[in-house]
This record gives sequence, structure tokens and C-alpha cells, in this order.
Amino acid sequence: MPDSLSRRQTLTLYRRHPADADVMAWLHERAMVAERAALGMDRKPLGLFIRDMGGVIQAGAVVWLYGPDAYMHVLWVDAPWRGQGLGAALLRAAENAAVAAGASRLYLSTMGFQGPDFYPRYGFESQGVFADFTWGHDRHYFSKMRLSTAPALPLPAGLYLHRAESPDPADVQAVENGLDAHWYLTIPDPYTELTVEAVDGGGVRVAAGLAVLDGAYLTLVDLAVVPLWRGKGVGRQVLMELERLGAEAGCRWATVMPMDYQCPGFFLHLGYARRMRVENYLLGQGRDWLRRAIGDE
Repeated sequence: MPDSLSRRQTLTLYRRHPADADVMAWLHERAMVAERAALGMDRKPLGLFIRDMGGVIQAGAVVWLYGPDAYMHVLWVDAPWRGQGLGAALLRAAENAAVAAGASRLYLSTMGFQGPDFYPRYGFESQGVFADFTWGHDRHYFSKMRLSTAPALPLPAGLYLHRAESPDPADVQAVENGLDAHWYLTIPDPYTELTVEAVDGGGVRVAAGLAVLDGAYLTLVDLAVVPLWRGKGVGRQVLMELERLGAEAGCRWATVMPMDYQCPGFFLHLGYARRMRVENYLLGQGRDWLRRAIGDE
């Protein structure tokens, strides 16, 4: 029995900082499988890119479509173009695209220094605020429940909107990089990523976790355990190691944001406290924002 526990009882933890790309890919694959099983569908990415006549992206948004729900993964406008209606044009295009895909709700999140007052002007309502998400800044969560179509908003001369049903990963990365650059105008230090993996005596990975280190804040991104090893304390072992390494790096707080299908009770049992909850975050699934102290305050 090559996968039996009898010859694979000993586990070894491997820690990587910066994160191990292979472990990250393993975790992402399992996260997508779990999401598909829980939600009954795959996410469908949609790219909305405002380009200049040379094809360079000056602003962009990426939307994930989930049937009746749509999620704004990222929205960014390059500094020289801010205040000229590009953000509003992207929001309008995202809402039109969501309606065309059959969605009736669009939701998103943004930091307190990224203009949370912008979204209510276009019909978005607050779903909650996570105070002191990182570096003393709050994270705001919004949704728009009654979507409708409307004519596209005009763009400044020399720009055009490019819609991509299956966006090029390089274009998505360009928008994410632009948003990161804006982030670092306020956040003093770049965040880093950390992985911990558990490998059995046969050299097979049986669990892993990925977390972001951001100053005094450790945020869990993914945690997965293969079915054969669930209920044996391996997930707790990986999480505790991530927390220990985070505390050694100066983190004071650990944050997790599980959906209902991601076992929030597991974290509550380990001493995490609920800071925020949205009952219908995505396709009827609730989501919790949980936190606990892990280092010296």
C-alpha cells in the first residue's frame, strides 16, 4: 500500500522564505479544486484594460465571474490618468460585462488609502470594514446588489478599452503590479511570502500552507491537507509553524479569512476571534475574518 500511513508516519516540515513556487502552485491547484466543489462552478476571469495607442495598459480591472455573482479582483489606474474618469469607466464596463454574463451582484474590497469613498458614488454598499487590516489601515468590503447595463463612459483622447474574455496573464500581472506600486506609496515595506510544507517518510507532500508577512501582520493565504492525513493534526502543525515563523519575523497578529467551506471552526478552535462576517459573500457561502495575537504587542 504505497500511500498507507503505516510506513509514512514520520513527517518533516520544510520552511521557505521567500515562498517555494512549487508549493504555491500545489496549494493553488487544491484551492481551485475545493472552490469548484463547494461552489459548483469554475471562476471565469474577464480582463478590462484601458490602453494607449501604443497598446500600453494605463488602467485595468480583472473580474471573476461566478454565475449570478461577480467579484472585482483588482482595479487600478496609473497615476497620470487618475481623476479623468478611467476608474468610473472601468466600473461601468465591469457592471455591463457582469450583467451580460448573467450576474446580478458585483462585489469588491479596497484599502482605506485606496479611495473607499469612490465606490458608494456608483451604487456600492458597505458589507463591512476590517479595522487595522495591515499597518493600521482598514480594509473595506462593498457589493452592488442590483446591477444594470448603461452606455459605456467616454475615455480621454488616445485611449481605448480592450475587453479580454481570457486575459493574458501578463496583462493581469501588469495591473496587479500597478496596484502594488500604489500600495507601496503608503505601506513602508514590501510584503513577503512564506511557505511551510509537511512531507511524509516516502517523500510525498501531505500538507502545506502559504502566508504573507507584512510588517506586524501575518495573513494566511492557503492551507491544505491531503484527505488521507486530515483529522490527524497536520493542518494545525503547519499553521502553528507559519505562526511561529511569523512571530520570529516580528509579526504580532495572524489573520485568516475562510469561506464557510474552508472550515472556519478549525481556526476558532485554535483561538482565533471573529472580527467580521458576511453571511452571503459568494454564491450563498458566508465568509469570516478571524484574528489572533501571535507575538509581543
